[in-house]
Amino acid sequence: MKITIEEITEDGTGFDLTGKGKNIEKLAAEKHLSVIFPIQAHIDVRRSGKSIDVEGDLKTAVSLTCSRCLKDFEYPVESHFTNCLERGSVRQKEKGLTKEDIEVTFFEGDELDTDDILLEEVSLLLPLAPICREDCMGLCPGCGADLNKGPCGCEKKEKTVARFAKLEGFKVK
Repeated sequence: MKITIEEITEDGTGFDLTGKGKNIEKLAAEKHLSVIFPIQAHIDVRRSGKSIDVEGDLKTAVSLTCSRCLKDFEYPVESHFTNCLERGSVRQKEKGLTKEDIEVTFFEGDELDTDDILLEEVSLLLPLAPICREDCMGLCPGCGADLNKGPCGCEKKEKTVARFAKLEGFKVK
């Protein structure tokens, strides 16, 4: 959904949103996200001087790949967020960013795209190294078998790093 900047008042306006359709799929693909459920959200948008304040709640689920066993799994995302938007571009301020500028999202044009705002919030909530469950054993480094299904049966060799090979028989008295 697009919101025209001129229509935003100081009192604010609330929107109930369902992020789905071709636009959300295209934006999600650009961010390498696979949204399972449509994004359910409520946002309040209000003008505050030169900036636009956005506050809202969102709920969805995305498909991620476990960083240990490489299986896809469903990751629920639920959050309350606030965002301050200002007209302009980061390139205009690149050389003179202040601490306050880092907490601001810049936009260009006369409209706000709520799909962009929601997908940005979803992507900020994703873990860097997602795991399907806390006790995931991952893959065997030798044969690549899924250790969650049981022991792999490959021969375990103790690896000795060549530069430490001479220390293998060293004993401290």
